[in-house]
Amino acid sequence: MRKVILVLLSIAILSACSSKPSTTGKTDSSKDKVTLEESQSSTKASTSTSTKEEAQSDSQESTSNESVTEQSSVQDNQTQPTPSQEVETGGSSAGVTGGNTSTYTDSTTVENPPMDDETANRLIIGNNNATASTSIQGGQKAILNVSQQYQQTWNWCAPTAVSMILSYKGVSVSQAQLAQDMGTDDSFGTHNANAIQVLNRYLFGYDNPAVGQAGYRLATVTNSSSNSEDMRLFKERLIQNIRDGYPMYYTIDNARMYPGKSGEHNVTGIGYQLTQDGSDIAYVYYLDPSYAVIDPTYGGLKKVTPEELLYAMLTCVEPNYGW
Repeated sequence: MRKVILVLLSIAILSACSSKPSTTGKTDSSKDKVTLEESQSSTKASTSTSTKEEAQSDSQESTSNESVTEQSSVQDNQTQPTPSQEVETGGSSAGVTGGNTSTYTDSTTVENPPMDDETANRLIIGNNNATASTSIQGGQKAILNVSQQYQQTWNWCAPTAVSMILSYKGVSVSQAQLAQDMGTDDSFGTHNANAIQVLNRYLFGYDNPAVGQAGYRLATVTNSSSNSEDMRLFKERLIQNIRDGYPMYYTIDNARMYPGKSGEHNVTGIGYQLTQDGSDIAYVYYLDPSYAVIDPTYGGLKKVTPEELLYAMLTCVEPNYGW
């Protein structure tokens, strides 16, 4: 009997021990849970921080790349060299009768830096050695701050010349659109009458101004001598246009303006310089849109005498200027 009681008592004690909850096990589980949550939180924070840092890095890299691209583009536009890396004082073979088929595809405008007298002397046609008298350089200059553009194809000189005029007046029209409007083609290029009509259309809202109405008109040159009526009218109109803030439109024969070149060509007249006593125009300034005659410092900015300019118009199929 005693043995039975002892066995039953032992069973009861063992049963009680096995049913008692383990505080150690609960604590360890809780710690494991906290450790897991902390690990997950740490992973999320690490991932978030990493992602944010990567995003910032990507953003900075993108901004840096854009900045470098912009700087590179500006530098390329301002220092676009001619094939020979020499300062050329003349136009191009691009024009209404064809010529060089090279393509300059950057139409970004470039501001012209101020021109001192010594540099202006270098740009005079036939005066690459800068030996001209400096006494005449003291005359007053009147030059419009027109932004330079270069033609995107060889036969878009007229659309580009007109685009520079429109841009100066605050009207933005692409060279391609102007070429389409003007009917520019590969056989002749652009007829001056079409170019001036399109210029008036965008600037004044009509193609052909009536008598006394504002707008550009075409003049035909038949005599380039200093005392001719053509010369007198040209100088009078040039002074008036520049005074009123309207660039001029010129057509020139490249062969006469630039020895070794050929074809007719259009440029944008932006100003003039008076003689020492202020009684006459000594020089005229224009911007040449041709990519073939880019000056390393002054781009397409050129300087010639009025006689040289009109002389270069005489042999053109359309010997015109727009005023």
